[in-house]
Formats: sequence, structure tokens, C-alpha cells
Amino acid sequence: MKKIAIILIATLGLYSCSEDFITKDPLGVSSSASYYNDPDQCQLALNAVYDPLGWQEIHDELIWKIGDICTDDCERGGDGVKSTYLTADDWNKGGQLAVFAATDRSGAMQSLWQSLYIAIGRANALLNGTESLTSGDNAEKYKVMRAEARFLRAWYYFQLTKIFGPVILVKQSVSVADAENLGNRASGDDNVGSKQVRAQYDFIIDELEAIKDDLPKTASAVGKVTNGAARAFLAKAYLYRADFCSNSSDYENAYQTAYQLYTEANGSTYALEEHYQDVFDIYGETHENSKEVVFSIQFMSGTMYNRQGNGSIRCLYVSPRYFWDPAEKATMQNSEIGYGFAIPTQNLLDEFEAGDARATMIVASPHGDATIDATITKLNLDTAVWCKITSLSSDDKWYAIGKHECNTGYYNMKQAEVNSLLCNGGFNSQVAGKDYILLRWADVMLIAAEAGVQSGHTTEATSLINELRKRARNSARTIDYKVAGSSAACYTYTPAATPADIASADLDAVKHERRVEMYGEGERYWDIVRWGLATNTYTFREKDLAGNTFKFNTATLGRWPIPQSEIILHTGGNLKQNLGY
Repeated sequence: MKKIAIILIATLGLYSCSEDFITKDPLGVSSSASYYNDPDQCQLALNAVYDPLGWQEIHDELIWKIGDICTDDCERGGDGVKSTYLTADDWNKGGQLAVFAATDRSGAMQSLWQSLYIAIGRANALLNGTESLTSGDNAEKYKVMRAEARFLRAWYYFQLTKIFGPVILVKQSVSVADAENLGNRASGDDNVGSKQVRAQYDFIIDELEAIKDDLPKTASAVGKVTNGAARAFLAKAYLYRADFCSNSSDYENAYQTAYQLYTEANGSTYALEEHYQDVFDIYGETHENSKEVVFSIQFMSGTMYNRQGNGSIRCLYVSPRYFWDPAEKATMQNSEIGYGFAIPTQNLLDEFEAGDARATMIVASPHGDATIDATITKLNLDTAVWCKITSLSSDDKWYAIGKHECNTGYYNMKQAEVNSLLCNGGFNSQVAGKDYILLRWADVMLIAAEAGVQSGHTTEATSLINELRKRARNSARTIDYKVAGSSAACYTYTPAATPADIASADLDAVKHERRVEMYGEGERYWDIVRWGLATNTYTFREKDLAGNTFKFNTATLGRWPIPQSEIILHTGGNLKQNLGY
């Protein structure tokens, strides 16, 4: 698979508001001005703007962590016993997040803030350096590169706004002195930064509107930003502004943007995969860059993860950790296979209608638990002995998914490398090459449906929802693991009767469909917050499986704490902490 070359160059522009992140020239060149004059070198700088997408501190761990484990969809999971469930070294940052115990001193908050501003700083430096290069022989190249950089800068600001609410809006590189006085409140703002948040969404939307037609419909390399990605992101930004800024006219904007993209590109540039499971390339069948993928992070295996390479650690995080030996009636651990985090809750499984094949991306333990057994029957979940673990047994023994006091008996396989697990010789998924989808076609359809319901386009919204439900019916599958001989998975698809079409879409129907379609993809937390479900009482999960109480504070409005270290660095006192911290 062709990947975007990821070449780390020296830090560029404002990355954070400290002296460690001030404007620097790229290593090995005389000045940033001469560096950008060469389109090939400028492309390397653009690659460095893409690079943070795959950092552990951004999408490879922390953002989807908040999106999943802080909700009714997933428990933290992992190892150990209930008494040390949140404090053990085993992913203790996840424990802090899972029950809203993160503070303004938490490393996770510092990592998110700093990494996203590093990415924005790189984009700002490139845009500053190429501002005078939009004419001449290479004008078209620079126009496209600048459009990509503006898309990515908007993307990073979108993540900051989701997580922290009002943040510092920096549109160009700044000096140390200027950085110290920057703030996160607009003139005349209220104590929760409502005007500033609106300004951030306005900036994101204006940027995307300005550059969407400068981007090609087909990328020059897999993983690069396209016109379709910009329009899909724009529709999502309109929907978020409608919800978070109480701007009802944006529902129509979101609908028109998403539905126009749908009518123009459906079946040509983009399309739903025939079977739901194939979206996630569960058996390594080269679906990673199918027509359903609008924008994704392109990972490469074997090259380390985070800033040291191009691999992903997420596969290891979510893959099964406990296995059941049917013969011995015993559960055993193998953390070489996975760490077993972000495990589905019974609450999520109960949301699915009987026979909805989208649930088959979740595997269940055949452990004799009455609730799980009933769910297996209702949803036809996979419980087969499906994994050879050579480090547990030297013979040809197969194991099923296991249940443990620190898990629910379920695992979400959307991001797991199942092909490696089926006949395991030990796989180092800290450097997995499985891509991570940031925008997919089903999400565009759901945005159009939700915004359509909100703006009076019920007929079109109903049709979009039913198209997704039809795909779910066509995704019913039967799996036959060839335990003797070949270890490959053999499966067939037989259309099912459920979920049936709905007669008319309303907001509740859209919310249900979004949950069962997008579970485990890092979306749920912000859906809950923007729908207002977390503003009065955090009702959907009061405690985790170990009995730890959720500490969600409604005063925060679902926002997370700005790092105190960053507030201290702003000697002008203009960077304000979010309420509730």
C-alpha cells in the first residue's frame, strides 16, 4: 500500500506557548524562506503537518479514549483486580479519563494540548512561508499544498475545541513575547467562553469553505486530503456549531453540505462497503482504502509507533487480553496478544436490535454468564474457539475469548488485527499497520440524516437511515474456523430480516442508528455532550465495573481541564481555566 512519506523535520512555528515551541528553521537549510521555495522541500514540511495525526497523544490513543471509554459504550478494561482497577500502572491514564478524574495536572491533558498546538504550529509555519508563492510555474502545487495545510490546521483546531472548548486561536507564527499574552476569551465574552468557541467554529468553517474547491477529488497519494474529505468535515463542523453554539440555521447548512456530497459522489467516488465488517478490514482483505473511507491515518507496520515511527499501538490496546480454555474451563491472560482496553458494555449490546449484524464486530465469551449467553443468542455474536496462542500452549489448542473481573466478557474487534490473531505466532501490534478511519461515508450519511431531521428533510433522512440498515441486513454472516488444518476464517453472508426499515426518521431514530453504526470509533462522548445528554445528570453510567464512581461535573459542560502548566506560561493571565476544575 502506498503511504504518505512521514519525515520529521524540526519544529515549526508556535507549538505551545512556551519557549520550547518557538519558530525554528528546518534542520539543514539556511532559512525557512529558501526552504519553501522548493516545492519538493515544501512537500516534506506538509508531510510533517500530517504526521501528528498518528501520534499516540492525538488519534492513536487519547482522543478515541475520551470518545469511547468515558461513555456508556465502553469500560476501561485492562488487567489486575477491581481494587486497583484505576490506579495500576496498566494504562492508569485511561483510569483517570474513564471516571472523569483527570485534572489540570494530568499528563493526558498536557499531551493533548501540546501535541495539537505542535501540529497547528507546523501548519502556520508552512502557510506563512508559502504566502508569496501562489503565482508562477508551481502555483498549482502550492495552492493544493496550502489547502491541505489549512484543512489539517482546521482539523487540529476542531479536536482542541471538542476537548477543551475555548482555546487560543493562533492563525500565524508568533513571537515569545506575543505568545505570553495570548488568551482564550473573545472581547466581551462570558465566563464559559461562548464567543470564543463560536469564533473557533467560525474559523474552522470559513477555512474549509475557502479551500474545499482547491483540493482534488482524487488524491495524488493515499491518505492525502481531498475535496470530499473537506466537504465531509465541513458538514460535521456545521453540525457541531449548530449544537454547541445554538445556531439552528447550521442544521440546514450541515444537511445541504452533506447531502449534496452524497448525491454527487455516492456510488462513484464514495460508497458503503457491501458488508459492514469489511469496512474495518478485519481479515486483512485490502479494504483499508475502500470507497467508504473518506479520510484516514495511514499507518505502516514494523516502524515503531508515536513519534518514533509510523506504526499504531491502538490495535494492541483493544485486542483481547483474556482467553478461555473450553477443555480446562479456565481463563488465562496473554498480554502479548492485546491489552483488552475499551471493552464494550452490556448497555451498548442492549442497544442493538435482535439480529443486527453490526454487532458481530464484537466477540463474546462463552463463559456461562446468563446475560452474555442471552446476548449471544439475540445478536449471533461470535463465540467460537478462534485463536491459537503458541505462547500459552505448545500443542494445536484453540482458545475462545475469556471473561475476567476487570472486563465485561466482550471485545470490540473494529481496530484489532484479527488475521494475526487467528493463528498467532505472536504479533507486535505496538507497530501495527492497520489504518485508522477519521471520516467514513456512513458518518457523512448520518450527519446528513441528523441535520436533515433537524431542518425538516425527513424523507431524505429516512432514506439515508434505511440504506444503512439495509447494509446491516446484508452483513449477517456465518463463520467456520477450520481448526483442523488451515486456520483461515471461512465465512458466508446471508441477508437477514433485521434490522427492518423504519417508516420515518426522527431524532431518536438517528441517535440510535449513530450509536450502533459508529460504536468504538471515538465518536460517542461528543455525541452525548452535543445532544445535551450530559448537561443535567450523567445518567447512563454512574459507576464503572469495579464500582468506582463517575466524577462528571455538569459545570464543565463536558470540557476537559486546560493544563495548569500552560496557564502559568501565559504570564499575561489571559488563558482562563474551564469551569469545574
